[in-house]
Amino acid sequence: MTSIEDAISHIEGTVGLSARHLESGREIQHNAADVFFTASTLKVPVLVELYRQVDLGAVDLNQRVELTDRHRVPGSGILKEMTAGIRPTVHDLAMLMIIISDNTATDILYDLVGGDNLNNTLRELGLRTTRIPMTVRQLLFSVVGLDPGNPDHTYETCASRLFNQEYLLDGAGYDIDRSDVSSPGDMCNLLELLYSGDLLSNASRNGALDILKRQQLRTVIPHALPVGTDVAHKTGFYHGVRADVGIVFSPTGPYAVAIMAKDVTCPDRLVFDLSLATLSRAVYDDMVEQSDQGTY
Repeated sequence: MTSIEDAISHIEGTVGLSARHLESGREIQHNAADVFFTASTLKVPVLVELYRQVDLGAVDLNQRVELTDRHRVPGSGILKEMTAGIRPTVHDLAMLMIIISDNTATDILYDLVGGDNLNNTLRELGLRTTRIPMTVRQLLFSVVGLDPGNPDHTYETCASRLFNQEYLLDGAGYDIDRSDVSSPGDMCNLLELLYSGDLLSNASRNGALDILKRQQLRTVIPHALPVGTDVAHKTGFYHGVRADVGIVFSPTGPYAVAIMAKDVTCPDRLVFDLSLATLSRAVYDDMVEQSDQGTY
């Protein structure tokens, strides 16, 4: 059995961890208040804000959105490859945003809920280190030195630079003050608010958790857990950045966990993911064995 300290010591980068057992209150923290880049874990706040607006009657999950060429965002996902004119529902977009981290779906939903509304909600919830000022398009263009507002800086150019790993490490995407950021503690708090039912109606809470449980990218939090363990989570990465945040349904009850890394030096993402998965398993073992104890 690997201890939490040993698991952290083998991670090639700066790592933050926050975990909280949602029944006993046991906590595990390491750099939990430090600011990290969210990468695609920003899609969890977007999902929460989407369902908040569903509860307010401002958004209809059955509404259809017509895909156009201007919607296409490089990076992960399948909508960028689809023929313009298809009309997925808002619920379809939310599912794609989470379970395969579809960037095009994410930016459609970001625009639908509104960046100002999203960030105002985060502030109202007391998530003081969490800021999502950039769409995924803006983030990805910035990490390869492009401006999404410049018509000469095209989708194709951005996709090519991402494929060839032509990163601009002093761009806005790598600037804590300008990029999409959060902390493990904030992400853990958001997940607890989601699970508790205090934030959303029962229908919206269950809908959001159902989508998160259908996650298909499973190389971090769930990877080393016992077979059959339910996990509702969202991964995220770009060069030098890796994260996974979610709720693990353990035998002693659910716990929220956020693992975030920056300044990653390991050149092999799968190898690095395995080191984070080892940390996730160490947290699981601790929560199962020590769930009635206090803060770690």
